[in-house]
Amino acid sequence: MKVLRPRVSVILPCYNGEAYLREAVQSILDQSFTDFELVVVDDGSTDATPAILEEMRENDTRIRVVRQPNGGIVAALNTAIDHARGEFIARMDADDVSFPDRLACQVDWLDAHPQTVLVGGQAVEDRHPTPASTRTTGGRHAKTDLSVYPPRVAVSMHPLIMIRAAALRAMGGYRNGYRHAEDYDLFIRASAFGRIDNPPVDVLFYRRHEGAISVGNVEEQERSAVRAELDAMARAGLAPPPPGIVEAYARLRVFRRYRAISAERTRAMLPAMMASLLKVTPRALLAPRFRRLPLAIGAALLRSMRGGSAARPRQAPCRASVAATQLEVAEIV
Repeated sequence: MKVLRPRVSVILPCYNGEAYLREAVQSILDQSFTDFELVVVDDGSTDATPAILEEMRENDTRIRVVRQPNGGIVAALNTAIDHARGEFIARMDADDVSFPDRLACQVDWLDAHPQTVLVGGQAVEDRHPTPASTRTTGGRHAKTDLSVYPPRVAVSMHPLIMIRAAALRAMGGYRNGYRHAEDYDLFIRASAFGRIDNPPVDVLFYRRHEGAISVGNVEEQERSAVRAELDAMARAGLAPPPPGIVEAYARLRVFRRYRAISAERTRAMLPAMMASLLKVTPRALLAPRFRRLPLAIGAALLRSMRGGSAARPRQAPCRASVAATQLEVAEIV
């Protein structure tokens, strides 16, 4: 008997996710778009995760569970990709909630925009969004440009992306060596296969909590991201920036992240950021490739003193007929 191939494979890696797993899985099962499979990789969980998954799998045949010894997020994601049968692969985390029209919106977008390899959307920090809710797409650039430094990199929010499966496999899936930034490395490599689009549509409730990897490992994550950029430049045959420029940029990335989550750590980093600005400016003014860096550092320092924050994007209808939103914003970095 021939097994029908679903249009979408939702992949969900999970390790000890009992607290929110049931709600995350149910949000996929409740999608208005129904031609999907949900591939859950239990990465050696020791809590109630296996029991929750078995119960839900028995009640819905679209759920496929793969269990393996704990090997980390990259291994779990690549196992899920190996088992995925869909034309498109959508990411999901065990502590988030997809809104009901998420898959429908993203499938429509990829169908309507063949030049797009990966589509995201907006993550919202409210379970029931309002116009005042905090929203993010994960980044502000529509195209990746490694010829300037800091580079412009098109990204999305990793837990809400949908990507063409053929492209994901062609680029080799996820790679080790970029701890906590394996998604950023993926986005850089995906740019060689097409556009990364972020329609201004609410598709995911993004749960922020102290157990999240992105909050607990800021410095390692940001330095891994910088390394992914440098490696991409090397693959493109571009000369590496001077070490002092790279270090100043790495500090900037960490500083901007701390601004969003820790006033204490932000204040502690202010002297180092001031030193980076003074050290980088003379060299940067003589090299057009690096001129954006002192401007970015200065802007980050100014915002930290003013306590400002980025503007919140507005929600738009989830329809593929809406013209592709160009997310190129005239902001530094």
